[in-house]
Amino acid sequence: MSQLIYAPFGALNQLHRRFGRALDDRTTPDVEVTNDEAGAWVPQVDIKEDEQGFSVLMDLPGVDPKQVAVTIDRDILTIRGNRTLEDNEGTNENTHEKNSRSTSGYKRRERVSGAFVRQFTLPEAVDGSSVSAKSINGVLNVRIPKGERNKPLNIAIAT
Repeated sequence: MSQLIYAPFGALNQLHRRFGRALDDRTTPDVEVTNDEAGAWVPQVDIKEDEQGFSVLMDLPGVDPKQVAVTIDRDILTIRGNRTLEDNEGTNENTHEKNSRSTSGYKRRERVSGAFVRQFTLPEAVDGSSVSAKSINGVLNVRIPKGERNKPLNIAIAT
């Protein structure tokens, strides 16, 4: 399975975050990081193949499974969703304006919220009608069975 990701500034944003963490500037009393500064959230994925099919394991901590959509269209597996974080008062942070967020008491914000999309190209011989997905303890497991052509065959040699 190959992976399709569109993140034109992802590497630059990651470098910026790592550089900032390395310096850890503690001289500013209020540190506010917006989603624009932090870059898009990209959940980590493991893809495992066995004799019966593929398992796509995606870490989705704090994401309601109802906010995640798994689709297959033209041999492309798409997993999209949205993670929203709540502030101390229990209100959704995405509804705050920038001015009201600065008064919410945060000194450091490293958790990222927002929408995400991950896409993977499937081999031609997968059984798309039998795909299943389940979420347990913040890990999404998408099971994709192999089609008949990918299963090993024993071929007898004629003499």
